[in-house]
Amino acid sequence: MDRKMDVVQFLEFVKKGLDIRALHQISNYIQKVFVIFLLIPSFIWDTVLYLILVHKFYFRKTSDNHEERVAKIQEQVRRWRVEGKGRKMCTARPSWKSVSPQSIGYKNSMYRIEVDLDRVLSIDRVNHVVHVEPSVCIGYLNKFLIREGYTLPIVPELDNLTIGGLVMGGGIETTSHKYGLVHHTALEYEMVTADGEVIICDAENNNADVFFTVPFSYGTLGLLTAVKLKIIPYKPYIKITYRPTYTTHEAMEVMVQESMKGTGNDSVEGIMYNINEAVIMTGEFVEENQVELSKVNNLGRWYKPWFYHHVKTFLEKGKTVEYVPTLHFHQRHNKPCFWLTKLWAPWASHPLARFLLGWAFPFNYQLLKWVKELIMGNENLADVFITQDFIIPLQKLKGGVELSAELTDIWPIWMVPAKLHYDERFGETYGMKPRSGNIMYVDLGVYGVAENKNFQGHEATLRAFEKWTMDNGGYQALYAETYMSKEEYTKMFTPENYEAVRDRLPLCKEGFPHVYQKICRKGRNKGIID
Repeated sequence: MDRKMDVVQFLEFVKKGLDIRALHQISNYIQKVFVIFLLIPSFIWDTVLYLILVHKFYFRKTSDNHEERVAKIQEQVRRWRVEGKGRKMCTARPSWKSVSPQSIGYKNSMYRIEVDLDRVLSIDRVNHVVHVEPSVCIGYLNKFLIREGYTLPIVPELDNLTIGGLVMGGGIETTSHKYGLVHHTALEYEMVTADGEVIICDAENNNADVFFTVPFSYGTLGLLTAVKLKIIPYKPYIKITYRPTYTTHEAMEVMVQESMKGTGNDSVEGIMYNINEAVIMTGEFVEENQVELSKVNNLGRWYKPWFYHHVKTFLEKGKTVEYVPTLHFHQRHNKPCFWLTKLWAPWASHPLARFLLGWAFPFNYQLLKWVKELIMGNENLADVFITQDFIIPLQKLKGGVELSAELTDIWPIWMVPAKLHYDERFGETYGMKPRSGNIMYVDLGVYGVAENKNFQGHEATLRAFEKWTMDNGGYQALYAETYMSKEEYTKMFTPENYEAVRDRLPLCKEGFPHVYQKICRKGRNKGIID
């Protein structure tokens, strides 16, 4: 063997001599033993990115302005018309920065546009609006806003989710029963179209058809360059009521009751630990003078147990009320990545590990994915691993839980209600259309390794989920894997207005792929863009 062979070449050499099962075992070994060496880099990475965001807002240079950065994007788009050679456009953001568990193979065959858009542009304190560029990450933006006395109505927990990804791909949280999805809080989009022009989109005066079509478009209408979002005053605590339930019927009954309350609940969330036992949580944001100090739980401190472990204790304790600092609440699932960190580091939940290393969590998902792609490439090694969200009518939740138990036996599972807003002008609800009069849906999050002894495999299982979801008037999240055909995708999302907008926008079909080509398994894994 050539002594000059680098690490990547060596791993490629080894990989060719191993079968897929042995490679899977090596992958698990790397994750569970060597993943510890990503803790400090993760901590440094996240700290530096937040400090950079703050610095760019408070110490911006006069030469560093949004218009100049957008102009550079326009120049690249215009060059595409000369240099593109029939290729479609996408951003040059690397695959390992994507939240999708798959490698984004289609980027390899496309004309990539460099996008440097990660600033907070302004805060309008009169109208409660923040103006941001799309590459700003939700966790950093929320921490930044809290410094200013505000927060976002909807704060998905995982810090690395970008604003652009959340408005164009869907973002949900426990306040979604009040506010809908993240894009429902958007007031305006700025976009560079395929002819190199900048357009403004809003609900009333400018390109309203585009505004209502941006959600779930995944960058296939243009290159998003800025977003205006609603913000709300920050309250420092949330009063959480934990309600344990002991049958599936009881859990569903409490979920429906608390989700449909007209007032009183700012947050609604459920964690189901097995087919019978669940804890349903409701929360109300409060001021400091409303807090009962004896019931405060600073659950975000580094030595505290993972949130889902803490919640499980209420199955024995019974109904309980706690007051939690709001930022701790926003990031309660961030450090354990819901319950997936145990797959990478099963030792991390031990009290000693929490005390010694808890401060260094969470693992930065992007770094983890980068290591995986560097070593393993695009191969799907974990046939038993499922990560998907199914957004189904609230009344169908019991059936969804029972189906998940039958197909995967993955526990816990996450349950979050979401209100979908219907707009009569376009016949759609910002990318989703309520069916059969339902406007309250629920996100069923199935994340983990299938424990079912009769597990039918990754494809068969997700196909069964997809069919059930479609038959019951639901949707599946498009960030994760889908085996749907284009016809099935069209049936699920009924994108008539999407097609009309692509017809209207100049060069859109020539410049950008159809959204199905970006979300389908074939396009993501193999980079095939028809």
